[in-house]
Amino acid sequence: MRDSWITFMAAMLIAVASPAIRAAEPNAAELERLKESLAKWEKARQECEGNYTYTVRRSSAFGFGHQTTITVKDNKVVERMFEEFGQPVPPKPGEQPEKPKPRWIETGKDVGTHKTEGAPARTVDELYGEAKKLLEMTVPENHKLYLSFDKQGVLSHCFTIDTRIADDAPTKGIPPFKILLPMKK
Repeated sequence: MRDSWITFMAAMLIAVASPAIRAAEPNAAELERLKESLAKWEKARQECEGNYTYTVRRSSAFGFGHQTTITVKDNKVVERMFEEFGQPVPPKPGEQPEKPKPRWIETGKDVGTHKTEGAPARTVDELYGEAKKLLEMTVPENHKLYLSFDKQGVLSHCFTIDTRIADDAPTKGIPPFKILLPMKK
């Protein structure tokens, strides 16, 4: 009887401790993939001498959205451009499609002054830091984690989304972005 009680208590301790052990590192595999990707990004950033542009585009299920283009020189954000767009309208016969016009452009000391619009003025290194913080957290119930890399293995997005919301669900983390590196000489 005593041996079965000890066996039962040991099984209970293992059952109780196991979730706690898993919760300590909820996304260990994803953190390792992010670490490998960061090494690839650091090499690419060094090759372009810290000069690059990236674009964050958000669009609605209903056809409208916005795009923020962030320009980085010497590993510092030097420009942020914000464009809005609606549902595409086909051009009239013989006319060229209308190109979107920026709603605003921030440069120099003004970078980051439009606090409520557009993607924040951050370098890709800062995006990696935010992705790491997100991956170190436990994904809430009813949420799904999305982590992806481009063809070169560089981060392209890392966010969670509430799966109970069908269209235009808010995300937490790094939205999809695309890096444009300068041409090699």
